[in-house]
Amino acid sequence: MSGRRVLVTGGTGYIGVDLVEKLLKNSDISLALVVRDIKKAEVLFSNRVEYILYEELTTFTKNVEKFAPNVVLHLAAYSTSSDEPTEVQKLIESNIIFTSNLMLALTNCKVEMFINTGSFSEYHNCSLLPSPTYLYSATKTSSRYIIEYYAKKSDFKFVNLVLFSVYGKGSTKKKIIDYALDSLGADRAVNMSDGKQVLDFVHIDDVVELYSSIVLNYKGLKLSKIDYEIGTGECFSIRELVQKLEILSGKEANIAWGANRARKLDTLRACADIKIAQTELNYITNISLNDGLKRYIKSES
Repeated sequence: MSGRRVLVTGGTGYIGVDLVEKLLKNSDISLALVVRDIKKAEVLFSNRVEYILYEELTTFTKNVEKFAPNVVLHLAAYSTSSDEPTEVQKLIESNIIFTSNLMLALTNCKVEMFINTGSFSEYHNCSLLPSPTYLYSATKTSSRYIIEYYAKKSDFKFVNLVLFSVYGKGSTKKKIIDYALDSLGADRAVNMSDGKQVLDFVHIDDVVELYSSIVLNYKGLKLSKIDYEIGTGECFSIRELVQKLEILSGKEANIAWGANRARKLDTLRACADIKIAQTELNYITNISLNDGLKRYIKSES
């Protein structure tokens, strides 16, 4: 296997940290991280990776071309369910403008594989065509089409991994599972929705393993499409999730169901169809929801 020169965006994020650590274990991979704050990234990875500061486009492009990646992992995004005016600019800058500048910087590089990170919220209630649940989702879909344009123009492979509900470790932005964990044995009830939404919870380790596998094996992949749904194929309501946590922890959840009012476009059902990802990306799910929840409870205790 020839060496990989992998450029990563979002390497200090929820999935990115674990993925970078996994890729660093492979001596045939050289890594560069696109960052806005080098000192913050150095706390995590010290001098084990190269850092490319996202700054003025000409300088940014020069530094990207100097690294000369043949694989790009694009995980960076600004995520929010809000479309308040203060959030709109952040969403456009992070998800559309940054992605566009990244593609411009890569124009003269010999990229062979581009792996993008999408979200099930771009396909409201598992619609077959893009149907954004939030403005965030709309900006993600916009960036996906920008990448597709450059992939066709520059003739490189492009896959868009449509991630479902990833869990498995703590996050600066709490996820549904985190709120459910907070409710276990709590004195004060935790406000949640009615709990009837059905979601596909996929463990972060399985997601990281897939990204890593594609980096190592992309040359042999036979791809029939761009978008691949990444979950487990098994779906549970939030109430069922809480019941599992109660059994595994031996604690009763204290939840005010329905205290958080549903929004007009909230997802009611999101369950991944992973058959094509299994066949074409060699995607494997090794961690069941029960096992993943056990690990998470243990890590948080």
